[in-house]
Amino acid sequence: MGGAMQCEHNEQFSLLMSLALDGMLSAGEQRNLHQHLAGCPICRAEWEAMQQASLLFAQSDMVGPPLGFAVRVERRLERQSQKQKRTFGGLAVLTSSLSLAGITVAAVLLIALAALAWSSLGPQGTSAVSQVASSVGLMGKGATLFLTELLLRYVTPLLAVAGIGLVVLIGIWAWLFAHRPGSSQRNGYV
Repeated sequence: MGGAMQCEHNEQFSLLMSLALDGMLSAGEQRNLHQHLAGCPICRAEWEAMQQASLLFAQSDMVGPPLGFAVRVERRLERQSQKQKRTFGGLAVLTSSLSLAGITVAAVLLIALAALAWSSLGPQGTSAVSQVASSVGLMGKGATLFLTELLLRYVTPLLAVAGIGLVVLIGIWAWLFAHRPGSSQRNGYV
């Protein structure tokens, strides 16, 4: 424990030692390192170990990657990129389809509710409905009936379902945007 207290700048001097092995220190930095090593047995031991490891690496033959390694890595990265593009495209089509399906279901429900309201009013309400339908249109009347009757009864569950659906769609689109092909999340090889 007393040795650890002697060297307060161990990390700084470890960096200087590494740079010294690579021959990248200025004369002043070299002088500062040698002065510190003369008075710090912990750093001196680390310096000697680093020199021995460097010597072993210098004496060893450099071995390159196996034949075809770069080609295999490039092919694997290309397959991964293609898979990512297919996944992105599929999810984009899926979420778009779900969005369009939701809009279609809402339109069909409005039309069905308008037809149901039209038929339930009977002969006495036909003239009033005809006037409203002719001025606003069948979709407008259906939307009005839907909003006044059903929405008032089931406002909380409908809002919860719509909110959950919206959050899910926003989450999917955010994930798709973050993981889109060509985004900045690369591994440095491409």
